[in-house]
Amino acid sequence: MKAFHPSLVSLGLALVALMACESNGSAPTLDSAEVARGRAIYAQSCQQCHGEAATGTGRVAEAPPHSNAGHTWHHADGQIVDIVLGRFQYPGRVMPTFAGQLTEAQVMDVLAYLKSNWGEEQRAFQSQVSQQWEAGK
Repeated sequence: MKAFHPSLVSLGLALVALMACESNGSAPTLDSAEVARGRAIYAQSCQQCHGEAATGTGRVAEAPPHSNAGHTWHHADGQIVDIVLGRFQYPGRVMPTFAGQLTEAQVMDVLAYLKSNWGEEQRAFQSQVSQQWEAGK
């Protein structure tokens, strides 16, 4: 039996570890067209309450920021869509529903825009939460 050179074995193990990290812990790539559509929708429908997406600057007190400092990235895509479209109610809700004004696809475009302002760790975490949400349906 022929032995493999130790550096080749190390390289192979490193590649396997890298592939495992990419499939389990990295954030999905964002579609630039979705981000652009989402930016326009956010400016028209969300920014007046939630402020600048990247910083939360200019938001009203009751509206959470959508930046890394906020908690939006803790929620699954499906849950956020349900919140925006009024299908998910919670105590103290002050946000109006956008049912009949925005489609699910438009809300997903807004999410793509919000995600473009989050760090890699937040996007990876939020992707995992979204996968768990979908698996639990």
